[in-house]
Amino acid sequence: MKNKVAPHIMAIILMFIWSLSYLSIKVVSEEVSPVLSAFYRFVLAAIILFIILKVKFPEEKVLKRDKSKFALGGLFGVAIYFIFENYAVAFTSASNVAILIASIPVFTIFSQKIIFKEKLTYGKISGATLSLVGIIIIIASKERVSFLSKGNIGDLMALGAVFSWVIYNMVCSSFKGNYKVITITTYEIMWGSLFLSPSLLFSNLQIPSAKVILNLIFLSIFCSCVGYVVYVHCLKELGATIITTYINLQPIMSLIAAAVILNETITIWQVLGCVVIIVGVTLVSLDGRLNFRKRKKVYENL
Repeated sequence: MKNKVAPHIMAIILMFIWSLSYLSIKVVSEEVSPVLSAFYRFVLAAIILFIILKVKFPEEKVLKRDKSKFALGGLFGVAIYFIFENYAVAFTSASNVAILIASIPVFTIFSQKIIFKEKLTYGKISGATLSLVGIIIIIASKERVSFLSKGNIGDLMALGAVFSWVIYNMVCSSFKGNYKVITITTYEIMWGSLFLSPSLLFSNLQIPSAKVILNLIFLSIFCSCVGYVVYVHCLKELGATIITTYINLQPIMSLIAAAVILNETITIWQVLGCVVIIVGVTLVSLDGRLNFRKRKKVYENL
C-alpha cells in the first residue's frame, strides 16, 4: 500500500507557500498590470522547467491526444485562473481573495461526482461542509470582507478563479499517457504563458522596482515551478477532492501572515473559523483511515 503521508505533508507546505503568494501579488500589482505580472511570472517558470525537463528527461514524449488537455490545463489552470486571481487581489484585500478561493473544495467535490462519478462518503461531505462553515465564520468575523457583496469586482474575480481551478482539476485528473509530474507542469505552464503573451501588446512596459522583481522571482520559482510540480504530484497521489480541500488552509495561513507582516489583529471568531476548517480538512484527508465507508453507507444515489 502506497505511503500517503508524504503527499499530505507536501500539500500542507504548498498551501503555506501559496498563502504567501497573495501578499506578493498585491505588491507586484502596485506597479505591474495583473495580466502582465502573470505573464512575467509564468514565462520565467516555463523557461526554467523546460530546461530541467529537457536535461533530465529528454526522452519524455507527449501523446497527440493529450496535447489538447495540456493546452486546456494551461488555459484554465494558468491563464484564466491567474487573470482572475491577480485582478481580484488588485481590487480587494489579499486575505479576502484567499478566503474566497478556499471555496474550491466545495465545488470540486460535486463536480467530481457529476463528471467522474466519484463516491461521496460521509467523511468527504462532512469535511467539506465543516470547511465551508469555517470559511463563513472567518468572513463574518471581518466587517471589511463581504462574500459576494454587490458591486465588489474583486469578489467576482475571485469566484471566477475558483471555477477556473475546478475545471483545471477535471482536465488534469486523467491523461492517456503516463507522464512525469514535471512534464505535465512544464507543458501546462508553457501553454499558459502563450495564452498570457498578448498582454505584452496591451500593457505599459517598464522596468519594475527591485522589490517587485524579487516578488516576481518568488512567485515564479516557488509558487509556480515548485508549486505546480508539487500540486500535480499530490493531485495524482491524493485525488482532486482531497488536494483541493487543503486549499482551505490558505485563509488560515494568510490571516496569520497578515498579522505577522502587516500587524493585523486576529479575532476569536477568526481563530474559531480556522479550527473548524482544520477539522474539515482532517475529516476529508483521513476519510479512508477513519473507515467512514464501513461505518456509514456511501452516498451513491446523490
